[in-house]
Order: sequence, then C-alpha cells, then structure tokens
Amino acid sequence: MKTALISLIGEQPAPNLLPTRHLKPDVAVLVHTDRTAQVAKNLRALLENECGVHLCEVPPYNILGCQQNIQALLSANLSGHDLVFNLTGGTKLMALAALGLARRYSAPFVYFQTEGNRSRLYHYILENDEIRQQKVEDLNVTITLDDYLRMYLRAYETGEPRNEFETQVQEALRAESQLEVLWSVRPQGLDAQEIDFVVRLGNQVGVGEVKTKGAKSGIDQINAVAEPRYLGTYVKKFLVSGRQVDRNNKNLAKAYRIEVIELPSFAESDKLSQADKQGLVETVVSRLGGIPAPSLA
Repeated sequence: MKTALISLIGEQPAPNLLPTRHLKPDVAVLVHTDRTAQVAKNLRALLENECGVHLCEVPPYNILGCQQNIQALLSANLSGHDLVFNLTGGTKLMALAALGLARRYSAPFVYFQTEGNRSRLYHYILENDEIRQQKVEDLNVTITLDDYLRMYLRAYETGEPRNEFETQVQEALRAESQLEVLWSVRPQGLDAQEIDFVVRLGNQVGVGEVKTKGAKSGIDQINAVAEPRYLGTYVKKFLVSGRQVDRNNKNLAKAYRIEVIELPSFAESDKLSQADKQGLVETVVSRLGGIPAPSLA
C-alpha cells in the first residue's frame, strides 16, 4: 500500500522536511496558506526528486474550509493511500482540522520537536476516540547546509574570507570534522545582509559575524540576518571577535542570545593561538548540541 504524508506548512520548513525524509512517503501533501505558499514551494523543490508532491492551499482560520480543501485533494488524487498527518506546522486551527481528518480516516499522526537541540518525532494514534502515544524516536536523518539555506532563502551565493582574521577563523572551523561550514553567504533576492559564516552540526544550524573588534555593529548585523523569516526560529548566533569585547556589548549580545567568542591572540600576533582555535571550535560545537573533541594540545 502506498503512503501519503499530509504536512501543515508554517513559517519554519524544517519540521516538515525532516519527518518527510525520515518517514519516506510515496506522496507528500504540503498544506499551506497564502502566507506560506513560498515556503511550500521551497519544500517542493527539495522533495520532488524523492517523492510525489501536492500543494494544497487552505484558509488558515477556518476549520471546515481547511478540512474541505484537504479532503478534496485526497479524494481526487490519493484514494487508496495510507495516510499519516504531521501536525507540527500551520495555525492551531489547521492542526485541529487535520486532527479531525485523522480521526475520520483512522489515520496516525506525528509531531516533530526541534527545540533544545533535539530532532524528535512523536507518533500518535486515535483508539476509541482517545489519543494514544505509539512511540517517540530521535531522528538520525540530517540535512545539509544547502538543504537548510534553500528551505529559507531559495537561492544564495557563497564566497571566501575577506581578510586574514576571517581566513584563520574559517580554517579552524573547517578543521573540525563534526562541522559543515559555508563562508560569506549572500542571499539572492532578499534585503538581508551577507552572513560571514553558516555552520551546521547534525540538524542544528548557527550563523556568525567575524570582526577583528567586536562591536555593536556586529551584533546588529547578526540580528538582521538571523531573523526567523530569513533563517528560522532556532538558529544559533555567534559574534567572533579578535579582541576583547567591552562589557556593554557583551550584555547586549547576551540579551539577544548571541554567543560572544573572543580570540585575543590575533590582536597580539596576527595569528590565532592553538588555545583560541580550540576555544572557538569547542564553543561552536557545544552551542550546536555536540560534544567537543578532546584537545590535542
């Protein structure tokens, strides 16, 4: 029997991409609103080589209208498929509509947790009008940085470091096998500024600004590029400075949940010390939920 996964599309696409790749349905139905149509199109571009994809637009705050649109698509295209509903995205009323359809079709449903550096999928079924949890599993399926950036930005370009400090920071990060790193990322067709680096460990992603002297301008740049509408809700933020950062800017960075990484050896000798390289990598890996490798120094 072929399977179809019906996913509710919100502004954050990762909770739809990762469960789809894990569950491997024959068909993915991306249920979106007029506001999330582009998110659904971005996801379709990532998934259409892996399974069939249908887009289904629904009214975000009309339960009956939402159910009618989904049911019409299922009846016209997916009769005979086993259904699974992913209730993670969309509005609360869309989730209620999908839950009602899961009940009508006696179909299981799932919910994806991404907070706290976790990629965890909860499986539920309805039995005698009662919700029962079948299982909880941590997903080992991962996305690449290209997947992640295409989910949010559609198109982007990368470049190379612009100065010696950036070059040494890049080399230190890329020397860590746990990390995938892209440098000088420039979104296409958006007003967002250039991102000095984007880094991934597992399914956790971070962005960073690299400044020889960390100041408020660097904090402002990170906040501009790391808005949820650009790169998602859970992206981690880093300010890498070649000098000590003053207390006021440290407090400001902390308020914005930006991790400040000071590498003062560069200001002293124009070369990163082994200790600073290790501290940089350990901080990034730890912030992304990994376990830093033991120092070889």
